[in-house]
Amino acid sequence: MSVCCKRLIYWLLLTTTTVGGGITADLILKTGSFPIFVRALGLIGMISAHFPLKRSGRVLRFLGEPKEWGCTSRLVTTDIYRCVRHPHHLGIGIFMTSLGLAIGHPCSFLIITLSQWAWVIWFLFTIEERELREKFGEEYEAYSREVPMLLPKLSCVFKLLFGKRPSVGDD
Repeated sequence: MSVCCKRLIYWLLLTTTTVGGGITADLILKTGSFPIFVRALGLIGMISAHFPLKRSGRVLRFLGEPKEWGCTSRLVTTDIYRCVRHPHHLGIGIFMTSLGLAIGHPCSFLIITLSQWAWVIWFLFTIEERELREKFGEEYEAYSREVPMLLPKLSCVFKLLFGKRPSVGDD
């Protein structure tokens, strides 16, 4: 089993634990629910999180020359990776925050959101960034100086979403 697959399993265990723990805490404490518009924002956020998750997966699959599931052998710096170095982790954070809102109770929201963002930030700083620097060297160093780790350049995202798409033969 690849290291990337093991990481997915650990994240799924964390997610199951935090969602279950949040809901259990809300039931025990009998917390009130968020207004319906807040829960609707959670659903909108979950749908919006699909963009960086799907886009980053597709780009890595086609350009990253994966040798095993979830791992690439080539540094990808185009498309969504021009705007943010870790769009998949950004998508996970947005999705889990939005899930907490959609569940609609304070303990669930806080436990899910805080634990997921803590995991994402810890993972990026202690594991992912180090591994990428070791794997890609100076090429990654230069890339990391130009592109933010987790909070994308909004102008870049808007260009990606609404800008002219290059056609075959465009340079």
